[in-house]
Amino acid sequence: MPAEKENPACPFCDGKNVELYSSFGTAQLVRQYYCLNCKTVFESIRWKGSSDRPHEPTDPNG
Repeated sequence: MPAEKENPACPFCDGKNVELYSSFGTAQLVRQYYCLNCKTVFESIRWKGSSDRPHEPTDPNG
């Protein structure tokens, strides 16, 4: 996935000055970010290949 997905723009002010607020949002497939410009928390979809993916189950037979 493009790096843009790792540091999303704020959907309210389109600012790029955001920081990760929580690795999980209202669903397991989203992250919460905090916009330092407009002081708003928003969610962004967690993309495959992200660096802080939750632990993936291992194959008990492998």
